[in-house]
Amino acid sequence: MTTQRHRPRDARPGVVALSRGPGRPRPWPALLGAALLGLAGCGEPAPAPLEGSPAGPYRLTLTLDPPLPQPGTDTLLNFELTQRANAEPVRDLQIVHERALHTFIVARDFSSFAHLHHEDFGPIDEVDRNAGRQRFAYRFPAAGDYRIVSEFTHRDRSWSKRFDLRVGDAAPPTPRPVDLARTRRIGRYEARLAVSPAQPVAGHEAELVLELHRDGTPVTDLALWLGAEAHVAVWRSDGEQFGHAHSYTPDMARMMAAMQGHRMDAAHSAAMMLKMMSAPPRLVYPGPVIPVRHVFPTQGRYHVFMQCAPGGESLVVPFTVEVLPDDGTADTTMRTIVDASAH
Repeated sequence: MTTQRHRPRDARPGVVALSRGPGRPRPWPALLGAALLGLAGCGEPAPAPLEGSPAGPYRLTLTLDPPLPQPGTDTLLNFELTQRANAEPVRDLQIVHERALHTFIVARDFSSFAHLHHEDFGPIDEVDRNAGRQRFAYRFPAAGDYRIVSEFTHRDRSWSKRFDLRVGDAAPPTPRPVDLARTRRIGRYEARLAVSPAQPVAGHEAELVLELHRDGTPVTDLALWLGAEAHVAVWRSDGEQFGHAHSYTPDMARMMAAMQGHRMDAAHSAAMMLKMMSAPPRLVYPGPVIPVRHVFPTQGRYHVFMQCAPGGESLVVPFTVEVLPDDGTADTTMRTIVDASAH
């Protein structure tokens, strides 16, 4: 499978370099200038932007340049966020895990994955901020159908919007073999996935523990990436039921215990989670294991992309997990490695 981050042309399967900050090259201004010149020359109206779904109080649009993306060439993705009620740009997104808009791009056959942000290529300037705009270039690795999911937080509430698009001349999809193995080898790394309960049950919390070895030796130099030891993106095999989780720390365990011990509405619970995700980052798991918690909402087969940074180098490890229905008899016991008493 193919994974990409920041500069797609330099990506290797599974392993990609972390951003080095605002000084990195920004490929999209050149693309934008070329697009404007092309439109001026042909005199044809620009195609209507794609609109993210589901509907709601915010309208997120996506304009592609070129409008019909081709595999292996840069495409500028231009997102604009407005209030649906008055079409005013949203200029004050909250920063969560060090970014304003998190965008996940996955092939519908789950053969490629990317997790990207405007700030990976440079800071958001005043012009873009005032327009509610975020943009970056991406190189789709192959022809086919893709799903894009973007997440943002405004007024202490998180939202997600999704887009579907086709790249190039896509042939009818061919079924891919199902691989439920819980060990993956990517370059120098061996990744093992332990799940509790061993067979997750829909609607019940499961703990997913990633264990990493490099050249046969346990990894002990994990770095924070966007404020967490791990970012995890999850889709059901039909592309629905997207989820985004992070490393599960003792602080999170204590917060969840406090929430369960007190009655609070959904807004209060969401505000507590947001406060935790916006707190100054702290490395808790240097390796070789990283625990993550997730509730799979329905039965089915799920594709799980686990992203971490051993030695400061971004590594994406894909797994496929089968989730059972809750028939009242399945074992939902979760055995955790997280010590809620640790500090």
